[in-house]
Amino acid sequence: MEIREATTADADTLREIAHRSLRTSYAHFLEEGTIDDAVEQWYGEERLEELISDEAGDVLIPVLEVDGEIVAYAQCYLVELPERVGEIHWLHVDPDHRGEGYGSRLYDHVRERFEEEGLDRFKGFVFAENEAGNEFYERRGFDLAYTHDQEIAGESYVENVWVDIPEGEQYRRAVEPHETEDGETIYVAYREASVGSKGPLHVSYLDEDLERRYGWFCSVCESFDNAMDPSGRVVCNQCGNVRKATRWDAAYL
Repeated sequence: MEIREATTADADTLREIAHRSLRTSYAHFLEEGTIDDAVEQWYGEERLEELISDEAGDVLIPVLEVDGEIVAYAQCYLVELPERVGEIHWLHVDPDHRGEGYGSRLYDHVRERFEEEGLDRFKGFVFAENEAGNEFYERRGFDLAYTHDQEIAGESYVENVWVDIPEGEQYRRAVEPHETEDGETIYVAYREASVGSKGPLHVSYLDEDLERRYGWFCSVCESFDNAMDPSGRVVCNQCGNVRKATRWDAAYL
């Protein structure tokens, strides 16, 4: 067994593993055609190769090989917020190799890499319908900190955000009010962030309790002026900061 960083030569294999993993994990609540369309949308050739070739150094994609064959991989981010956070977005294990502990070995590898970076928090993102994925983080001592809606092929699904919280502490989202050009007060949740090409984009709300979502806040130019396409790609209209369309979930087996 060997764990190494993904290269662009691995793209086709990673795309196929993701396809097989998603079809196995989500057949109970997503139609097959929806999964096929989503895989093409989220794992298209250009998008996957862009992630693997990430120049900013904030994307980590380790692959796990057994006898020279890739059987699993992870997709993770290093995010600069008020605190430095390591996010595990996907752990894909080929269905033919589940139950052999490869997901756990990838997690241990990623956690070690994160700890070398001196990060303050670790997060795992899992759709609420993915029972095995949620149990994976619960068994490792993560706490379910909050949920938000994630869009898949035009439909909204609940996504759980698991956070490791040091003993004796309580997880609280950092919230800061900002005023729009029209004088409206919008609340930015700094711990709800996505990686952008120039800096994080944060989720914003109309209320301090973070119940009524407003949109996105660009941390680079501090603007709420942005646009999102159907694939979830967000572009700041002021400075060109871009959130890549890369969010999907995985199986943690």
